[in-house]
Amino acid sequence: MDWKSFMEGSKDLSVFALALRAVILYIALIIATRMMGHRQVGILSGHNYLVAAGIVSLAAIRMLNPESSLTSGIVIVFVYAFVNVLLSYLDIKWPKAIDRKPTILMKGGMFLRENMLDCHVTLDNLLGQLRLKGAPNLSEIDSIVLEPYGKISVIKKPEALPLTRKQMNLPPKMVALPTILIYDGKIDEMNLHQMGLDHEWLITRLREKGIMNLKDVFLAMLEANGTVYVSV
Repeated sequence: MDWKSFMEGSKDLSVFALALRAVILYIALIIATRMMGHRQVGILSGHNYLVAAGIVSLAAIRMLNPESSLTSGIVIVFVYAFVNVLLSYLDIKWPKAIDRKPTILMKGGMFLRENMLDCHVTLDNLLGQLRLKGAPNLSEIDSIVLEPYGKISVIKKPEALPLTRKQMNLPPKMVALPTILIYDGKIDEMNLHQMGLDHEWLITRLREKGIMNLKDVFLAMLEANGTVYVSV
């Protein structure tokens, strides 16, 4: 294989060489994404979005065009990642200078039309977002805030809020994540012991569901309310 043509690009590259270039570029994208951290994937600020769009466009061009340079593509991917990490760090130190700030779209139950115009938010779009938030009735809403990453936060009026267990003088509800007890026919001994349970308790729960053979169980989980979920 002509490695110079492979790295710098050539119209005569074989299908195997094109596939290998795509794999290398894909691995570079994964490494760059890991460098950028969870913020890039979960919370997109303005510069995060631009970096993501730029990297995707760059990768598509390098993967489809055999005459494009793989070396320059990899260099640009990591430069993009470095710039994004730097801007994210500066965003943490000086958020008002780097990124946008939250914008209030409704206050005291009244729309702030100037802020909606500044943010280019249409009424139809806002109403759609409110429906997705489970807040379709405007009379129940006190405030709406447009967050820097494009989502809206809704604050309802006190009289529209649901009753809490504390207000009803009920004991607090146990909050815990579901715990895997069996996966693919094997007991998770660590989880079982951490929950203060033993094999006898687990086998009894399985027999109550008509399951006699542990190997038949694909997944068994202990949920927060004490229910044992079983899938065979």
